[in-house]
Amino acid sequence: MTARRAGGFAYIAAIIFLVVLAGFALAVLRLSETEQVTVNQSFLGTRASLAARTGLEWAFYKLKAKDATCDTVKTVPDFRKDTGFTVNVGCATQTYDEGLGADGKTVKKVIFELTATACNGSVCPGSDADLANPDYVERKRTASICVASDGTDCY
Repeated sequence: MTARRAGGFAYIAAIIFLVVLAGFALAVLRLSETEQVTVNQSFLGTRASLAARTGLEWAFYKLKAKDATCDTVKTVPDFRKDTGFTVNVGCATQTYDEGLGADGKTVKKVIFELTATACNGSVCPGSDADLANPDYVERKRTASICVASDGTDCY
């Protein structure tokens, strides 16, 4: 009779051990899944940030032309096929008269305030449907550039 009680205790201990082991395995699987999602979000965030920077660099290039205005950067190229991200560039200006140059003409300086928004949704900033997507990422970068009326950099 004593041997039978010991055998019953071993079964209960084995079942408890298996339940604890299964709980541990489940916790490890959930942690692994969370880590994969975090890495994916970090990767997409980096790509979105670089796409926004690309939009700013493109705007800088366009605004270096003589007599450039914010209308110059209204139509942004389609970066979606190259990067997978939609980029919108916003622009605002402030114009200053810096007096007369050596040639006697008025020197005007224009400061362009640029905002580039990149996202992997259908439009930027994202719609409600985009925001519901767990893989939706949006990044915004701002910068300014000063251009003199002759197209040179401001100093």
